[in-house]
Amino acid sequence: MSTVTALRPARRNTVSRRLLAGIVSPILFLVVSYLQMPFNPGLDLTKHAFSYLSIGDTGPIQQTNFIVMGLLNIIAATGLRQVVGGRLGTVTAILLALDGLGQIIAGVFTLDPSNGFPEGATAGMPEAVSTHGNLHGVGFGLSMFSWLVLLILLGSVHKAAGDRGWARLSILAAVALLVTAACLMQPFGTVLLYVVLSSTWLFMAATFQHLRSQRRTGTGR
Repeated sequence: MSTVTALRPARRNTVSRRLLAGIVSPILFLVVSYLQMPFNPGLDLTKHAFSYLSIGDTGPIQQTNFIVMGLLNIIAATGLRQVVGGRLGTVTAILLALDGLGQIIAGVFTLDPSNGFPEGATAGMPEAVSTHGNLHGVGFGLSMFSWLVLLILLGSVHKAAGDRGWARLSILAAVALLVTAACLMQPFGTVLLYVVLSSTWLFMAATFQHLRSQRRTGTGR
C-alpha cells in the first residue's frame, strides 16, 4: 500500500518537482552551513548552533540559507498536500509551510551576539534581548513546533499506508527533537542539537524521496 494518492500523469510531474524541493531544502541547508564554519573564527560547536553563523563573518550567506530553506519547504508543502490527500494532507501541508515560515523569520531576524561569538561578544547571554533576537526565537520556536507535530502526523500517514518502518522512524525523529529541546540548556545541548537536527533533516529528505519514488511507480491508495 502507498502513501501517495492516485494522480493524473501531468499532475504527478508537477507534484514530483514540488516534493524535490523537500529533498533539496535540508541537504542544501546542511551543506551550506557546514561549509561556512571554517570561515567563522571563534565558532565553537559545543556552544554555538547553526543560527550563530548568521552573525558571523558569513552572516548574509547563512541568513539567505535559512530563507531559501523556508521557501523550499513551503513549495514542498504544496506537493505534500497532493500526495497525502484529504484533511490530513491539508494539515501536514500547513505544518510544513509553518515550518518554512519559521525558518524564513529566523533568517530575516538574527539572534544577538552571545556566548563569546562573534569574537568580542559577551561570554554569556546578553542582559537584554533585542527585538530581532526575540523574533529570531519566535521563528525558531514556530519551526521546531511545526516540525515536531508534522513528524508525528507523518508517522500516522506511513502507518495507515502499511509503511511501518517509516512510521517508527518518524515517531523516533519526533521524540529525538522533543528530547533535544528539553536538553538545550545542558552542557551537551548544542552538540546534541547538531546531531539531532542534522540526522532528522536528512530523514526528512529521505521521506520526500520515498514519496517521490512511490509517485513514480504510479501506485495509490
